[in-house]
Amino acid sequence: MRSSTRRTLAVCVGVLFVGFGLYAGVMQLGAAWKNPCSRFGTPPPGAVVSETPAVVGEQRSFWPIGSVCDWRRADGRGTVRSDNGDLALSAATYAAIGGGLTLAVLGGRPRRP
Repeated sequence: MRSSTRRTLAVCVGVLFVGFGLYAGVMQLGAAWKNPCSRFGTPPPGAVVSETPAVVGEQRSFWPIGSVCDWRRADGRGTVRSDNGDLALSAATYAAIGGGLTLAVLGGRPRRP
């Protein structure tokens, strides 16, 4: 295989990995946006558990990708924070983006003789 073909292949594979990583990240954020803590979140230990959700605040998070939820504490002293993102899926998403960028940039460079 010629070196120019290898470089082109490396760039194409790198771009595919970046595209997959971005797609996976957007899907995770979309799932977090569509499924708020008050409806689908599991209360963390120490939070108020009742018929009406005790969610005080909710934000999107980039590590892990998903939502961060603040719940009222059962003892009435502040809040308890939980997240509903998946660490392994977030790590795989960022690894695909980082690896794809590295492969596309470094794989596309011509080698010195």
